[in-house]
Amino acid sequence: MTKYQIHAATVTPRALLVGHFSTAGDVEVLRQTERQLQALGMAYDVTPYTDARQSVDGSWLNRFTLDPTRYSHLIVICGPFTPAMAVQHESIFGRFKHCVHIGVNLTMVEPLASFNPFEVLLERDSDRMVRADLSFREEPSRVPVIGLCLTGYQREYGDRHRGELAEQKLRRLIESSGTAFIEMDTSVPAATNRFGLSNAAQFESICGRLDVMLTTRLHGMVLSLKNGIPTIAIDPVAGGDKVTRQAHKLGWREVFDPDQVSDEDLRAALERCLSDAGRASARLVRDRALASLEGFDEEFAAALQVQSTPGLRNELIPKLGKIAELRKRFKTWKRRRRAQNRRA
Repeated sequence: MTKYQIHAATVTPRALLVGHFSTAGDVEVLRQTERQLQALGMAYDVTPYTDARQSVDGSWLNRFTLDPTRYSHLIVICGPFTPAMAVQHESIFGRFKHCVHIGVNLTMVEPLASFNPFEVLLERDSDRMVRADLSFREEPSRVPVIGLCLTGYQREYGDRHRGELAEQKLRRLIESSGTAFIEMDTSVPAATNRFGLSNAAQFESICGRLDVMLTTRLHGMVLSLKNGIPTIAIDPVAGGDKVTRQAHKLGWREVFDPDQVSDEDLRAALERCLSDAGRASARLVRDRALASLEGFDEEFAAALQVQSTPGLRNELIPKLGKIAELRKRFKTWKRRRRAQNRRA
């Protein structure tokens, strides 16, 4: 008998729960299994196959630190299971051979007649049967859904641009709030849109299903409020610019200066936006905006009757030397942006 070939009867019952735990569904089935063991009074520990998953839960143990003699059961949870996996994860399957092996919610890739290392197999699917995935047994849970719509670098604002700082603060807000989020982009056409959206209808169809929008873009704020979605906007320009001016015109208060707003300010704003009062306030914005634009059609029609005054544009196009200088500055800016993108 080797070092770890210990009969289960000589060990105080304790289970080791192992698996990829690389999807939300995997973790749901793991939590279900944990509750079942707790109800049955059996102690257990959890270890993922790889170190990369350890950060999911601080209570999970590193497989290399485990003492195999403490365990009577090995419960393998979720995912496809093949002979190669036993070899790949020898640190588990080589060291815990003495345990009773139970497979839970597994997909058995090979026919069971040729490969089934489990004393008990409660598979999700194999060549003998198919079960519904055990995630169906978990009650659906809900958290607020947040949109995140960010502007890129805007060279027009030079040193006043604070888009990166604003983004950092909004991402910290999402992380600390525990909300779900989806990133969005207002750019068109689809080839230039980071998330494949190609028109306003697609953007607004998603936007209208959100609880709150977080944005540094003017149209991220405008299209959200147009759909009655409370919006937290950080103007990406120090001191405030078009985003701030638009929010003030709309009577929307949740707009902030990137240099001044704190994490606490943003958390309080999110709480306000998620409230019934916050959503009710957002629904009023579109009506106020439309009321303020009454008479615009007449102004536009009148504009078509105005006579041309070319002298207004005598200095619009710089002299040749000035153009060359501007082109040189633009090329320098492009090189700097490419370098920043490579570092990112």
